[in-house]
Amino acid sequence: MGATAIWSMHFIGNRAIVLDGDIQMQIAYSSGATALSFFVPIFVLLAAFLAIGTNDIVSRVRVVIGGTFTGLAICGMHYLGQAGIANYTCIYSIPYVVGSAVIAVIASITALSIFFVFRAAWTNSAWKRGLCAIVLAGAVSGMHWLASVGTRYRFRGDTSLKQNISRDQTVIIVIALSLGACGILLAFAILAKRRRTKTASRAQQVILACATFNSEGRLLVTPEGLLPTEKITNSFEERSFDDIFSIAHPVFLWIFRTTRNWRGIAGLIPSMRRHLHATAALNLVRTGTHTPSPNYSTGDDGDGNEDYSMIFRELFCVAASGLAEQLNEPLENVGVLYDEIIITGTISPRGRKSRLMLLKSEASDPERGSPVPLGFGPGKLLFVIRRTNKAEAARLQASGFRFASVSHVVDNLARRMQIGREEFAMHIDGMREYSGEEHILEPGVHLGCFAIRAAIKGGFDVLVRKDAKNLLPTMQLPIAALEPWHSEFLSQFNGWTVAACLKWLRSKSTYTTEKEKMFVGQFQSTLTALVDKIGEPLFQEALFVAKSFQPPCRGIGHNATPGHATLIAFRTIVPIHFRPANARLAFSPLSFFRCQQQVYKNTADHELFARKTHREIAPVLDSRPSVHHDRQDSTQPIVPHGTSRRRSGIFGMFAPKKAPSSVFKGDNSSKNNLVESQTLGGIMVSTEFSVAVGKGETEVELHDLGTSGLATKEVEDPETFVDQLLQTCKGQK
Repeated sequence: MGATAIWSMHFIGNRAIVLDGDIQMQIAYSSGATALSFFVPIFVLLAAFLAIGTNDIVSRVRVVIGGTFTGLAICGMHYLGQAGIANYTCIYSIPYVVGSAVIAVIASITALSIFFVFRAAWTNSAWKRGLCAIVLAGAVSGMHWLASVGTRYRFRGDTSLKQNISRDQTVIIVIALSLGACGILLAFAILAKRRRTKTASRAQQVILACATFNSEGRLLVTPEGLLPTEKITNSFEERSFDDIFSIAHPVFLWIFRTTRNWRGIAGLIPSMRRHLHATAALNLVRTGTHTPSPNYSTGDDGDGNEDYSMIFRELFCVAASGLAEQLNEPLENVGVLYDEIIITGTISPRGRKSRLMLLKSEASDPERGSPVPLGFGPGKLLFVIRRTNKAEAARLQASGFRFASVSHVVDNLARRMQIGREEFAMHIDGMREYSGEEHILEPGVHLGCFAIRAAIKGGFDVLVRKDAKNLLPTMQLPIAALEPWHSEFLSQFNGWTVAACLKWLRSKSTYTTEKEKMFVGQFQSTLTALVDKIGEPLFQEALFVAKSFQPPCRGIGHNATPGHATLIAFRTIVPIHFRPANARLAFSPLSFFRCQQQVYKNTADHELFARKTHREIAPVLDSRPSVHHDRQDSTQPIVPHGTSRRRSGIFGMFAPKKAPSSVFKGDNSSKNNLVESQTLGGIMVSTEFSVAVGKGETEVELHDLGTSGLATKEVEDPETFVDQLLQTCKGQK
């Protein structure tokens, strides 16, 4: 802008000034002042843009300061260029000097205000940029010609042009500069086009994106107004109609738990990356080149589902690691996986008919009452969600990112991802709410509804709160705990419908004790509130379960381990075509609902999941054709607090392959370090142990330099209250 636009305009404008018609009398320039006038606007405009700032907050004071600097840069360049005239002395009229300066400053402030307001709103399209350019060009040209009208030229008498630059030479220099600037701008335009094409192609792939919100609810974006993203793979290979990648898919459940337990999984990622390269799986999946690799076998059934599942999980973890590097953040700070998969590439970038509309018309599922886009859409977008505090937000801004209002960037993001604007705005609002405080039951006694229906592809869906899909529709009773006499009193309602319970409670007139009378009133009012909350006639036929359940609840303190609340529930199985009339309720896959009960912060399930993952993945990673010990590349193992770290084994993280004998010697693998002393009898062993399996419970006898003890067998996948509730529905017609 300073070197080409302002400087070139000045000398082209002066070329139009003709003095007396004699070529010897025309303006000539000295090289020194002319070269100096080239650099002055560059540095002054740099100061102007630094004054305005680089964030998305438009400050009127800073824009005024930046516009003033820009106007002064234009004026300074003009008069310094005039000072470079070698054969004339310029005489200026003060009113014209002041007037030209005022025009330059006011027009510059106007142009920059328009530009940065549009930029902050992410609406700086081509025609709006052109408008800003016209206003700024008016500032330069208006200032120049007003100053020229107020300038008189006095001939010095020296007509020698040998040591000076003629006006024809300045035109040649200006043309060369203009062509060079156009070439640079064209190169940037080509690069921008390639970025847009790459972004459009990503709408056809499986992408991991980061939705980070600050305390004000603004969304983190790149300087181009895009979300930080990493490609996972070109597509998820759905081997059959039953293998559609959805939130109920086992792979999604695994990565959902993984993003809430990076502490136990992060150490595996370097070995995952090496494994992908060693087996050529990275090239196989990401490029679509179906070249056989040493470890990509199809197995007995020839479908290779287990291998592909493992590879996709590894690719997800590697993509998450790349996203962390892009944000310059630890992996634990990337965020947790959002509970929905967004289908991308459903709208043509040129505004043609939505491909999603075709899916709705051709692939609608009347029994579920909604289309089945999963598996049919060209691309899938997974989000990791995070909310930052002020210090974290400032660190991300210092890294070059910006926090923008969602309303300002949603159009640009939806267009790049080829998603409907309203649909994507709804997802962003859901993510913003999802990134807030964790939804979990409060301690106490809750009355709830466990309503399930058969899913089309197998399994069940469960009725949940739409704003918290990890919670059943419940109402809390005004009692702290369920005492034995409460349970005995409730046992008489076992198998009763909601309608029958309410009828009995309303007709009850005699009570054994005063506390029984109070409890009946509390139970009746809570059940009535639950009926009103659900608002479904079918709930009246739900059956009471006298048994109490122990769902997770909020612990005492900010970082406390979750406790256990008490839940008494009504159960029912609704028809497969049933849809909730209450907009605040929705059906969610039962497997996903169960998974969500195991991902609360600081729950013991994280340790179990980490150990299970290490046992599952370690043999696969150990089966590489060649393995090299590399201490510098080894990852730090995850160990309990107060336990020293150790590096050993093939990767410094994994146990050796399963031995044919029940005795293992010299196992220093850090997989043992994953065990916390307070969870399920896990004890770290560094020398020798033996496993004796009898008819009863498995016991592990430990020998370590004279120390012995017993450890009970770890539960592979502990039963949750969801499993217990599901058992109560067996046999219901």
